Amino acid sequence: MTALPTSNDRASRSHLGMLAFLASDTVIFLLMLVSNIYLRRSESQNGQALPEPGRMLVFSVLLWGSSGVLALAEQQRNRGDRLGAGALYLVTALLGAVFALAQGLEWRSLNAHGGTISASLFFSTFYTTTGLHGLHVLLGLPVLLGLAVLSWTGKIGRRAPGVAAAVLYWHFVDAVWLVLYLVFYVWRGP
Repeated sequence: MTALPTSNDRASRSHLGMLAFLASDTVIFLLMLVSNIYLRRSESQNGQALPEPGRMLVFSVLLWGSSGVLALAEQQRNRGDRLGAGALYLVTALLGAVFALAQGLEWRSLNAHGGTISASLFFSTFYTTTGLHGLHVLLGLPVLLGLAVLSWTGKIGRRAPGVAAAVLYWHFVDAVWLVLYLVFYVWRGP
């Protein structure tokens, strides 16, 4: 007779599954970045000077800071503070939503200044890569909101299968943006 999986088994499997997903995601983002870097070398006027680092820095800091807020939410959850944890999950989601809105406004501004997806190969890979990242942010928002609601209603406690996987996902999203910001906004090399 097979024993029913324990919550530790489910948490371990969800964590392992998330790690496998993020490993494949890492490969995809790396391939997109390599493509962008290669294409920069082959285009004389690629438009990479158009994205302004200062314009996105504040919103980038908010996204990166959301990982810190999420870590605080986890501390509160582990202490049994349902309301505090839920509020911090909500703040994490709000920071992510502000970043997603800023990214959309950034795209609109770039388009208005001639940085359209068809303007150059640089912008084709820029929009594809940052768009994929933005999709990851948008997909993480309902998960964070769900964690807030589950926390407030007492449906997740100290040992909650899947929460670690969701937290790992959000930290990955933030780490990927650090690399994308450096490549697309800061680094001006070929």
